[in-house]
Amino acid sequence: MRRWKLSPAVGLLAACLAFNAWAGDFMDTRLSFVFADDNVLAKAGETTPSSPSAHFGAGNQNTQFYDNFNSRYTGFETLSHLVLYKKGETFFTGLTAEAALVVLALEQPSGQIGLQDDSSYIRLTYRPATWGINEGIALTAFPVSGDRFRLGYAYRVTWGGSSIFTSRAANSGVPAVKLQLTRDRWYAFVGMKTGLLLNDLILEQETQYGFLAGAGVDVLPTLRVEANGGWFQKGIIPGLANQGISAPVTAAGASAEAVYHVGVPVGQSVDLKLYKNDPELYNNLFAPEAYPGGLSYSVSVEGDYLRQTLEDPDVFGRTVAQNATAIALQARMKYNNLRAHVLGMYRSLSYIQFNVPGLPPYKDFPNGSTAKPEMFIAAGVDYHIEKWHLTPGIIAGIQRPATLNTPTTVFGGNNPSPALSGGRTVVVRDVNQLSVLPTGKSAVNIYSAKANMKIDLSDNFAAVAEVYYNYDYNRTTFRDDQSGVAEPTFEKPNEVGFNAIIQARF
Repeated sequence: MRRWKLSPAVGLLAACLAFNAWAGDFMDTRLSFVFADDNVLAKAGETTPSSPSAHFGAGNQNTQFYDNFNSRYTGFETLSHLVLYKKGETFFTGLTAEAALVVLALEQPSGQIGLQDDSSYIRLTYRPATWGINEGIALTAFPVSGDRFRLGYAYRVTWGGSSIFTSRAANSGVPAVKLQLTRDRWYAFVGMKTGLLLNDLILEQETQYGFLAGAGVDVLPTLRVEANGGWFQKGIIPGLANQGISAPVTAAGASAEAVYHVGVPVGQSVDLKLYKNDPELYNNLFAPEAYPGGLSYSVSVEGDYLRQTLEDPDVFGRTVAQNATAIALQARMKYNNLRAHVLGMYRSLSYIQFNVPGLPPYKDFPNGSTAKPEMFIAAGVDYHIEKWHLTPGIIAGIQRPATLNTPTTVFGGNNPSPALSGGRTVVVRDVNQLSVLPTGKSAVNIYSAKANMKIDLSDNFAAVAEVYYNYDYNRTTFRDDQSGVAEPTFEKPNEVGFNAIIQARF
């Protein structure tokens, strides 16, 4: 007789379902079947990273710089959240208690399912009898991960998540607590996080502290102004600690946003919301786009200014402060069945690498180097054909990627390879996503355009087809020269790709 072994992941889910779980226990469920090719003009091994032929599955290589502006996901994932939620009145008048165990189940390409906490929380809310239904004083505790408790607003330029203490602390969990006062037209909050980092001098973990605060007010029914900021410890610089020097790293910063909106409410990224399996959230999370007719629009502008201490690469044992800045613009309009949007973003190189921290890690840019920011602007439009449940659209944009140009190499350690020696320009597309350009070459603008078509099969099922074109003359790969030394070489700048997706979301 064959005996079946129950994996820990399946066992956990089965045990949870045994306790009278209902349909809302599984939330934000996305099953995606994708057939894609990130570059039909390239064969396997011709590019870095390699571009295999058309196949089932897709990832970051199939997204463009203007995609997923308000999400940490690519849109191609198969995932779900298991949410066990409880809410009720307490023994004390006006005090409500609620809690949610939130487990992210993310399917890997191998078919294995990874489980991790996604900001489970306990919340106590006190509402005086004379206050409105949405007003109150709330204390929210995140026992394992407070990653959804962030600073900033557009997800692409949020900061202060678990990785603010560097990835080493995020892997150990970053609990948090938040106290918020909410009234009809304004709110204010304070919060705290802690992380554990190895002290390379004493070879023991030490507690790192972070403090957050913010507020927002509806100046007018159509205008909201918000600001928040924080201060964080990030341990000591490992390279100096190995030489007996204790050099603490601290980070601080502030974010501010103004939103003008007519006919549409002020939204929030799904990635920043807390999950709770009540009918209201279930109905709103993946509600089909509504087209009530008439004109509605929103415009938001956000600015971030951050600062942290890093090692001075030019003076041994000294630390210096490095500034980091970001600006995000979002403009969205809907007129009857027509939608249009404009996205713009500016991120300094130091902002992109803020959580690492630095480039190279824990170091400021050396004297004589030039760091240029990432900047892009993109515009798109689509039109919903109600009779056919069809929405065709187009989007196009131009990007100047972030770069670092140094008179001498800052990569490859004390004995860099010949391909990394001398002055170089390095293109930084995102955190630690680097392309080394050939000697004497500078980065150029990237141009991108995409046409897409979505057909809604029902409220929860859709099919999407995308075809995109990129012109990017900053992509390089390493090839041996005549002397057998690997040197960065430009790849072909033209790129054509496609994504065909069938997706269920519920």
